[in-house]
Amino acid sequence: MLVKSNPLIMAVLASFFFAFSTFISKLLGQGLVGEPIHPFQIAHARFTFGLVGASLLLLYWNKNFSRPNLKLHLLRCFLGWLGVSILFTGVIYIPAADAVALSFMNPIFAMIFAIYILNEKVDSFLWIAVGCSFIGALFLIRPEGNQFNFVAFLCLIGAAAFGLEIVITKLISTTENIVQILFINNFIGACLATIPLYYFAKFPTTIQLFFFAAVGFTMVIGQALFLTAIRTSQASVVTPYIYSTIIFIVLLDWMILQINPDMWSIVGASFIICAGVYIAFKTDQKTKKLVKIRNYKS
Repeated sequence: MLVKSNPLIMAVLASFFFAFSTFISKLLGQGLVGEPIHPFQIAHARFTFGLVGASLLLLYWNKNFSRPNLKLHLLRCFLGWLGVSILFTGVIYIPAADAVALSFMNPIFAMIFAIYILNEKVDSFLWIAVGCSFIGALFLIRPEGNQFNFVAFLCLIGAAAFGLEIVITKLISTTENIVQILFINNFIGACLATIPLYYFAKFPTTIQLFFFAAVGFTMVIGQALFLTAIRTSQASVVTPYIYSTIIFIVLLDWMILQINPDMWSIVGASFIICAGVYIAFKTDQKTKKLVKIRNYKS
């Protein structure tokens, strides 16, 4: 009952499940539970078992389907699959905290895309937050020796894909419910993620199959908790708690793999978190203002 009535607890739990799913993908990709698994195969497992979880949610809530916008769903699912595949690649080859922090630049990209797609107006102070987030990204995409950190830069592209996915989700959520979106997202995502398996798939061991299931189920649970928290509370209140995903990733790395983030990881992540929280706060304030104006006019 406490979890159902408290969106902040739901947000923290969502963050834990996001971090746990990402950490499991790291164990699979780095060969810590058998032979290394390619990120594309892990992404396929995430959507396939996510589909099972979403189907169970659909049966539990017994929601009726409205007519889906298949074109937007296809584009959203492709972007989600691309972002997830890049994230799972990132946590394998660079510190997991760095990869997750870079993926959390998605609100920045969502804001930028919303300007051109949704014709949203942006406060000048928000551009300062955008600049701060990219400064944080520069700390995380630091050269190793004299070589450019391509994987970290790739994570930035993944964040852009997640950002555009957020904008498309806003368009879809005006006419479709959460459970329907989750189900269609995982169904199309599983189909898309099946295509690369011909080139990269390995037959998993029993323990790897169990880990595959954990990646999918924990991600869907996190998504459901996050979407519910956002619906039952203000975005500016919930968002700071979602960033605790980075803290959970660091804790899992430290407790299980004895890996600590370096100073540049902490500084870079701090810039991105502060910028993301500020943008969420300002966006929520703007939404409240618009609601008050509409209520006054009516």
